[in-house]
Amino acid sequence: MYQVDGVELHLPSLSYLKPGLIRRIRRLGDVDAMYTLLELTLSAESLAVLDEMDPDAYHELLDAWRTHSGVNLGES
Repeated sequence: MYQVDGVELHLPSLSYLKPGLIRRIRRLGDVDAMYTLLELTLSAESLAVLDEMDPDAYHELLDAWRTHSGVNLGES
């Protein structure tokens, strides 16, 4: 769970996606898969909050989501 502007965003763990979600995004590129996953799992209110986020805060949210899911790319 991540909170933005008083709205709770319940993002699924990227490590434990349900088979139906994986099936729906399996042929998509990374960016399309991420946005499709967000659209399939978040409420309209949550999506509206994401749409209005500051880009830096949005990237922090995505990094926190990946880290929490155990799929962070790490340092290069």
